[in-house]
Amino acid sequence: MLAVAVLALLALAAPVAAADTYPDGGGQFNGGAEGWQVTGASCDVSALCTASGGYDDSDGSPAGSLSANTTIALNLVSLFHSTVTLQSPDFKVSDAGAATLHLERRFDAGSLGDLAPQLDYSVELLDRTSGKRSTLTSGVIEGNSGWQGEDAGATVEAGHTDAIVITARTSSTVAGSGLLAGTTSARFDNVALTVNRAGGGESGNGSGGGAGGRGGGIDDARLATLAPATVAGPVQLRGRRLFVKARCPRKVGHACRISLLGLLKKHRPATTRRTVKVAKGKTKRLVLRVKPRAKTKLMARRRLLFKVHVRAGGAQATAYKRLRLIRR
Repeated sequence: MLAVAVLALLALAAPVAAADTYPDGGGQFNGGAEGWQVTGASCDVSALCTASGGYDDSDGSPAGSLSANTTIALNLVSLFHSTVTLQSPDFKVSDAGAATLHLERRFDAGSLGDLAPQLDYSVELLDRTSGKRSTLTSGVIEGNSGWQGEDAGATVEAGHTDAIVITARTSSTVAGSGLLAGTTSARFDNVALTVNRAGGGESGNGSGGGAGGRGGGIDDARLATLAPATVAGPVQLRGRRLFVKARCPRKVGHACRISLLGLLKKHRPATTRRTVKVAKGKTKRLVLRVKPRAKTKLMARRRLLFKVHVRAGGAQATAYKRLRLIRR
């Protein structure tokens, strides 16, 4: 009985994991936009294409979500590319360290299914204090999609003012015939950043260290040395599709979440971005779609630059690598 009492006292004295959620409101959007704003909306086909965004109280879980819409007029006879940027209100993080972003998203092609529209989205953490922008997650959705949730790791600094930025890029992959009109819609719900309070984080096994050392022994610096090995050539070009091998080195010690983007040069994308989860020691083939405006220049290349962003075990790293390009 004495042993049981001692154990009970120890349990009461043990620190309890606690966390804070940012921004205020928790991102459920069931009563309004919670301070989120549209900071940009544009489309490259003037007059025939309109980009817009805002709050929709009818869709979500629970009802209420953010939307990024593209409306196409009846006379469109070309491809379209639109961009909508949604930004959270500023928030100040009280404790530094690891954080987790959660969001749910879906894409509705509406009546424009024959144009094969796709959504290329990314979510960034904007540190207003330092000016640093960090991509937390990104992906491509082709055609209609139901609600899907995802989580991504982040690192925050105590006392810094931050904001979450969602960029939704919608584009067609088949040129319009002039006979179709309608609206595509990307929706985002339950968007929130959870930060463990000091002393209340996850307990490790004693083997980890540094950023992302939660029991796995991998940190940002170590992952940075392995990141170039997560993408391998040669790369095959077939029409407007690039086939690239993504792999997760066994030395990482965790599954890898790999985000890949082809570039004509730094900050000039040649392809859509694709994100995939690869098991430790395994390889997957990614398919990237070549942007129409980049195809001519890409066809003249023998090698192509790729930007790869890797997350594993709480650590993250970005690398650039050139791969040989072959045509089939």
